[in-house]
Amino acid sequence: MKNKLLMLFATFFVINISAKDVPPVELFFCDAAMSGGNLSPDGKYFAALVPANGAVCSIESTDDTSGTRVLLVIDLETQTPKLLSGTKGSDRIGSFFWMTNSRIGFSRITNNGGLDGNSLWAVNIDGTKMKELVPGGLEDGYPTGARVLNLLKDDDRHVLVSYNKRRPILDDVYKLNIYSGKLTLVAKDPAIDGQRYTNWMVDKQGTVRGYSSLKGLYTYIYHRNDAESDFKLLRKFKFQEPSFGLSTYSYDPRYLYVSGQAVNKDGSVIDESDTAAIWLYDAYEDKFKEKVYQDDRYDVGYIGLSEKTEKPQLIAYAGEKIEYIYLDSEMESIMTSLDATFPNDEVSVDWTENEDKALVYTSSDVNPGEMYLYDRNNGSISFIAKSMPWIDKNKMSPMIPIEFKARDGLLISGYLTVPANSDGKNLPLIVNPHGGPNARDYWGYNPEHQLFASRGYAVLSMNFRGSTGYGRKHLNSANKQWGKKMQDDVTDSVNWAVEQGIANKDKVCIYGASYGGYAVMAGITMTPDLYKCAVNYVGVTSMELLYSKFPKVWEPLMEQQKVQTGDPEKDEELLKSVSPIEMVDRIKTPLYIVHGVRDWRVPIAHAELLKKELVKNGKKEGEDFWWMVKADEGHGFRLEENKAELYNELDKFFASYLN
Repeated sequence: MKNKLLMLFATFFVINISAKDVPPVELFFCDAAMSGGNLSPDGKYFAALVPANGAVCSIESTDDTSGTRVLLVIDLETQTPKLLSGTKGSDRIGSFFWMTNSRIGFSRITNNGGLDGNSLWAVNIDGTKMKELVPGGLEDGYPTGARVLNLLKDDDRHVLVSYNKRRPILDDVYKLNIYSGKLTLVAKDPAIDGQRYTNWMVDKQGTVRGYSSLKGLYTYIYHRNDAESDFKLLRKFKFQEPSFGLSTYSYDPRYLYVSGQAVNKDGSVIDESDTAAIWLYDAYEDKFKEKVYQDDRYDVGYIGLSEKTEKPQLIAYAGEKIEYIYLDSEMESIMTSLDATFPNDEVSVDWTENEDKALVYTSSDVNPGEMYLYDRNNGSISFIAKSMPWIDKNKMSPMIPIEFKARDGLLISGYLTVPANSDGKNLPLIVNPHGGPNARDYWGYNPEHQLFASRGYAVLSMNFRGSTGYGRKHLNSANKQWGKKMQDDVTDSVNWAVEQGIANKDKVCIYGASYGGYAVMAGITMTPDLYKCAVNYVGVTSMELLYSKFPKVWEPLMEQQKVQTGDPEKDEELLKSVSPIEMVDRIKTPLYIVHGVRDWRVPIAHAELLKKELVKNGKKEGEDFWWMVKADEGHGFRLEENKAELYNELDKFFASYLN
């Protein structure tokens, strides 16, 4: 089996990248040779997205369809491959999933970098009966389209979807015929008292049991015990106070696994823990049965159940790396064996329905990803493919988890990528704060880090206060701290790297996107002598524009934004004091500005206003600041040719100030 798979994939994946001492920029930003690999529910077929022209790391222009991703389906018994296009014009396949053992659903996205919703399509594995099931679009500033909620395991002609067909702000639940596209209404978005739907809750049997909604600073959870009953209010939580949310239903729909804090209906808190825990909850009796698992440092939100035994198998959460807690001894034995087989990688598995076969995914800080077929019956493991076979993991640079204390004593975690074969001392440093800011960085393969490390730079990312995954205190301590303690955390990371002897204090640049772009601008205006160069990628520059250009689709989150960032009316002076656009006269750091015209999250107005103010303050384009704007991109570049141009430019830019 192993030799057959190797020969088969060699047919599609031929590499034309030659080894060089300094790898070309394009090596890190070519689209993957294989992505989204999945087994059919019965394990008889394998499917993945692959480039039509094979695994050639070559940058394609927007109008060149030779590198378009297509669906590859392989009959694992006969080893027969089939390529399915699924594309049309400039459209591309975004993702896919198995609807049944013989039919695949996929999203089709347009190359506009904007807000348009994705259309939902389906095709048989032999390429027949391709059909657009639900169109995607844009209506009144909102994306429209369908999201699959449940595959309805016992019904091979339908799936359950949410779809804002009736009105763009209302998401109803429909039973969707996967051949004809016919929709049958199952549940209406109740739209109670101005509340905005956020998520439907569907049990393992495909019954709509509840939903969550949002209004102002409150989240509401509604539930019902059967499909015929009305939804009743289960909980009302105030923003940033103890709360819980659905992780998954048990196979007995009476019981839910929830993540968060255990809170009674009257608002009293059973266990006011800082980090989110997994609890077993009885929805019929409105009682918390037991705390299944909690970590003192990190939030825990995932529990996996076996389709075969219908019992919990494992708990997973992000610590320094992904951590697993096994609740099934046999699964623990299998995963222990797989971990031993791939000792330097993170290992995850995706099982078939009867759990006799699985796709094994391996990846690490130096490995962008590999796939293997595992046969539980005989314990065999067969190599399938590498996601980026042109990447030599032996030449990549290690990413090291780090910790330091901020100036006020708060413990900050992060990741340091050190150039391979360096001594890790007195290095030029690129500081890379993440976006969000309610997000976090993870350990794993990062193409930007690897590119910069291949040029001899250390790269430092930190999960500053306001980052998710570290408990409520770490998250909420960022309230109204844009440009203040949040920025101090970034500055303190630089000081830590210098004090540890890792970074050369005279060769530090800063690069970030979205909120990370704001941190770049705050860094070069509030600490103007700290950085030798800076890159603001789709970043916030004006706190006034943050609110005046607040995206329509995010309007339900406005009150939360005010709590976290500041109220533009009540906190006008605070916001002005941390708005980089008010401090452009302090900038003396060479600055590269990167943006997409179709960015709706951080509109292009932020970049345009920054450029205007720079010129007003005597700065010259091409001498003091540089400018790259793409009309066909949104919040971050997606197109290969644009990414290649961007990172080639940044490669030269950083070299000018760090070499």
